Amino acid sequence: MSNPITAESLPFGKVPLRTVQTVRMTQQQSLAVDQMSPKYMELARAGKLYGANPGAAVGLPNVGAVPTTTATWGLYNGSQTKNLVVIKIAVTCTTITAPLTFSIIAGLPSSPQAAAETKYSTSLALPINTGQVPAEGYITDAVTLEATPLWQTIATYEGNSGVLGAGAVAWVDGMYIIPPRYVLGIDVVGSAGTTPLFDADVIWAELDMDLN
Repeated sequence: MSNPITAESLPFGKVPLRTVQTVRMTQQQSLAVDQMSPKYMELARAGKLYGANPGAAVGLPNVGAVPTTTATWGLYNGSQTKNLVVIKIAVTCTTITAPLTFSIIAGLPSSPQAAAETKYSTSLALPINTGQVPAEGYITDAVTLEATPLWQTIATYEGNSGVLGAGAVAWVDGMYIIPPRYVLGIDVVGSAGTTPLFDADVIWAELDMDLN
């Protein structure tokens, strides 16, 4: 008979550090998965969550077709060691325009940027929680990517963007991992309409991890 799998817990609430428990299985003989802790609680507890938006900017226009090596926004990794694990990408319409359907697209090139990208002038890049070190990732604009990425549609809005604040949210949940000096291109594809403007915001985790 094989030995049971055991694990040591981290301190939480009234549970002390290194409490040893047997890993539990379900009645279907599969490994039980934690459904009691909120989804991003461990990243928040470890002080790894960050967010960015354009700050006081009035917004940037959408594009009318999928680009090649240009991007209206980019999430740049300015760290020398950490990877940015992207959790959420969202856009919000900041002007009152004619009805519009639009999509958020994103793509990560296969090559790093030749030089550090300039932070978008009014952008904020801050920790989600208190007590964290400053963010090393930030939003940049008018990016020229080093290679054409595989652009993917990650969210779509269908409705009347004449309502201020109409937008779309893509919970990508770690699908994009941005290594040091790389930039994730982000754009909004839609009809020109009456020149709508958008703001983009992003949430990510900054982690030391091996990508090999």
